[in-house]
Amino acid sequence: MNTQAQTLQIRLHLKGGNGQNANWQWELLDAAGAVVKSGSAMGPEHKAFATARQAKEKLEKAASN
Repeated sequence: MNTQAQTLQIRLHLKGGNGQNANWQWELLDAAGAVVKSGSAMGPEHKAFATARQAKEKLEKAASN
């Protein structure tokens, strides 16, 4: 597997709202701290994290092929 894909980190930022109306901005960062991919999600924090985790897994899978 690609070393870069193994070191991706997820960063979440609350942009506004709370509870079901929370607006989360997520970023996938490489080892150097550069943003590889970003996106947003509405709802609780755990749902935003799950969305970011799915994007991370998709990038890791693509990098391993």
